[in-house]
Amino acid sequence: MIIIYFVTILLQCLNAVYLYDYDEQSSRSRLPVAEELEFEPIMTLTKDKEKLVVMKNINCDDFSKYAINCTVEAALMYNSSRKSPPMPAKISDWCKAIRHLTNCAIDWNSDCKDVTESHFNEESIRGHMHVVTNVCDDEWFLSRYDVLPVCIDGASDAWEACYSVFKSLVDDQKNTTHEWTHFETHFYMCCARAQFRRCTLDSLFDMPEICPYEQAVTLQKFSVIVSEGDVFQDCDQNVMYTNCPGGDPRPSGKSLAKLMNADAFNAIHSSSHNHAVDICIVLLTMFCGLFI
Repeated sequence: MIIIYFVTILLQCLNAVYLYDYDEQSSRSRLPVAEELEFEPIMTLTKDKEKLVVMKNINCDDFSKYAINCTVEAALMYNSSRKSPPMPAKISDWCKAIRHLTNCAIDWNSDCKDVTESHFNEESIRGHMHVVTNVCDDEWFLSRYDVLPVCIDGASDAWEACYSVFKSLVDDQKNTTHEWTHFETHFYMCCARAQFRRCTLDSLFDMPEICPYEQAVTLQKFSVIVSEGDVFQDCDQNVMYTNCPGGDPRPSGKSLAKLMNADAFNAIHSSSHNHAVDICIVLLTMFCGLFI
């Protein structure tokens, strides 16, 4: 009778763990796997014409028209004028548009390099590829992003305000010179990137009822990746952030404390399932020990 009692308890415990894991997985809407997404593959920065023959029929005499056409085509793919993060249901369209812009730039630089001096900046191309790799091709990140519609909707205005300032500052620097890595241009673009991250960090972690901690962390990671795409430079070395316009843009102690709280929350949340498994293992050990 005692044996049956312990077996019953053990089965209930294991069943509870299984249901917990099942509920955790089923609570998220299913993301399409990579094979189901119709993505335009990103080409490398240079094309080996002996191995890759692609008829693009590019008019290399009109760079401006080509760039405008690429931009319009990408805009039609995403079909949104907002600068805020795309909703999870639109992330595939957003990625498709970025891939298209990237391939447009690579095609021009490869096919027209011997015809004209006009070209797309390779740093910009690499920045776009960085975003594709770390957002569009990262299934783990996409699974986290999939639960953000309420957070994105509630934070979109604040995020877009941060990004608009950032984009304006960066574009001003990029339009001033083609040498984006010049020490002065590099300094101001890194300042703008840090200011944007600080802006989104302060905004996202100031609305816990809309963006719970773990969702704020995911959206902040998206912000970081996007900022790296726009300023694809090493801003971690030899940047005097204390001299940035408006003061040091790096996170304050209060902001870092919010991040620490988020990490603690995620650690507790992710460990709850393991804790339940540990309890069952202990019970199983105790149960088996009765017969040793």
